[in-house]
Amino acid sequence: MKASVIIPAYNSKERLYYNLISLNNQDCDFNIFEVIVVDNGSSDNTLEMLENFKAKFAFKFVRLEKNRGIARGRNEGIRRAVGDILIFHDSDMIANKDFITRHLKNHEEKNIVVCGMPWKRIFTFYYKELDLGIKNHLGQTVTEANEKSNMTDKYPLIDVESIIDGSYINKSFDLDAEFMRGLKEILKNHNGELKDYLLPWRFFITNNASAERNRVIEVGMFDENIVGYGFEDYDLGIRLYKSGSKFIFDKNILNVHQEHPTNIKILEARENINYVCKKYNDSYFLDVILVCTCGITSINDYDFNELTKDINNMIAVSYFRPLLDIFLELLQTCRRRYIIEGVTDINKVMPTIDIDVNKLIMEVKILRDVFGIKHFTEAILALIKDIYNVYY
Repeated sequence: MKASVIIPAYNSKERLYYNLISLNNQDCDFNIFEVIVVDNGSSDNTLEMLENFKAKFAFKFVRLEKNRGIARGRNEGIRRAVGDILIFHDSDMIANKDFITRHLKNHEEKNIVVCGMPWKRIFTFYYKELDLGIKNHLGQTVTEANEKSNMTDKYPLIDVESIIDGSYINKSFDLDAEFMRGLKEILKNHNGELKDYLLPWRFFITNNASAERNRVIEVGMFDENIVGYGFEDYDLGIRLYKSGSKFIFDKNILNVHQEHPTNIKILEARENINYVCKKYNDSYFLDVILVCTCGITSINDYDFNELTKDINNMIAVSYFRPLLDIFLELLQTCRRRYIIEGVTDINKVMPTIDIDVNKLIMEVKILRDVFGIKHFTEAILALIKDIYNVYY
């Protein structure tokens, strides 16, 4: 078996059905891939739909009685997989007909991690919570204007035929979010590839990504301590990258996210950021802490690649280790100020190590003037300003 498609699902029956229809419409031999759905304790009769679905591919599904997080769900799928390549494809996605083919094509070279296009969106069902957003796109998704007043929750806005003939893609749109704009900007600056980009795990978004099964198992699969929303995919991507996998981005691997009422909980996201920052509290993983604290420091995230180059060069020289450790502690201080719940006075949250700020500024300027390390210098001076309100 060449590939196993891993799909965790939680209360997404109608969207999962469209997903499976798209996988039933792939342009490759159906004998080369299997689909594994892990029902994460759904209460919407997902299991009944799965039992009645007529799959053209090898189809496995399992129900977990309690939802212990998407990382646990994906790991349950991985444990049951027999494909050489794991393709991660969330329950609310619709796959283009060449989705499997293109993922596998990129794995002709060994030890590759493939990242597909993550920003396409579509309204496939009406949800009251998304009423305004849906109506803004209604002209593209509903042909009869008078249907607006008759729609009930989960009213279909596209039909199965549009998935089969591919016309659904004409009703899709790019998600206009800061995160996605940032990814597009990275690709623009790196010629649409990731070969010279030092933080490629930022593109490892597990609604459209693939990796060798043996490599995923080798690095420990998904971290099941990450239970709530977000960062479980980054965490696996980090370990794959740091242990030697090559990452590529293929803009032609297309699947589309079906919009639905969000299950994002800010508190859960904060908990996961804190967990990841504690897990990777080492200067070797400064790139991870930089991304996790993006937006709460004065460091320009568009400089992350050049900054990471500086950091990697400094890691190789033991002389620079004390400065890297201070930089790490300053980043962690910013995290403790702004991401930990319940902090009422940020000025009382200070570094846990003694830092002579004036001496540090002098050392950093020597770093710039003598060693020519520009981006790290600018970044650490920005953190000094953020934490100590010291201008230089």
